[in-house]
Amino acid sequence: MVVRIWVVEAESAEAEARSLLSPAELSRADELGREQVRRTFVTSRAVQRALGARYLGMPEPEVGISRACSHCSDGDHGKPHFTAAPELDFSVSHTGDLVVIAAATGTKVGLDVELVSRTIEIDEIVHTLASEGERRGLAAYRGESLRTALFRIWARKEATVKLTGHGLLQVPFLALSVDGPVARIDDPPADWPDQAIHLNDLSLGYGSVAALATTVPRPEIDIVTLQRVADLSL
Repeated sequence: MVVRIWVVEAESAEAEARSLLSPAELSRADELGREQVRRTFVTSRAVQRALGARYLGMPEPEVGISRACSHCSDGDHGKPHFTAAPELDFSVSHTGDLVVIAAATGTKVGLDVELVSRTIEIDEIVHTLASEGERRGLAAYRGESLRTALFRIWARKEATVKLTGHGLLQVPFLALSVDGPVARIDDPPADWPDQAIHLNDLSLGYGSVAALATTVPRPEIDIVTLQRVADLSL
């Protein structure tokens, strides 16, 4: 079982990435105010389309991507998937200027990446993010090591709910524990996977921490840094 992960810097990729988007996506991108938000949106959508195009053998703008939520009636906040290839599961994350996508067949995937340099109120985040057991573990850390450990927990929780497609209203982070090899949850919501959710920490560089969640244990993980979105290959 191989999970492939591609890493792209949005600042260098945006110009080329725009050529891969549909007219509707370009229109939406141009409505975004902040430059960095626009860059990451464009690059994220382009990487998703490049993945679908390689897998399906069609031009990027023709790739159909659904974001309908499988847990409610909303049509635009669910886990994205290719309408013509539901067997290819993928997950996208971005932080700062970094866009990362993971994809595999034969397992569900969830991915999250966080910049450790982000400004946060550590005490506040600890008490809104970490379960009781996780707080006990965090007590052993100080300074920068505490920030890193906290962001590691954050990335693991985000990766878990990205795999399942649930939102924070359905899965409060305090009910979710990720300080072991598999995620554990108190009172799981409807449609929570029957399989165990296995957690892997990733080393992507860029001053980030990242986590991958899968429904198979110990997948082979292949990480590639792209200079151009068009260089994405399966």
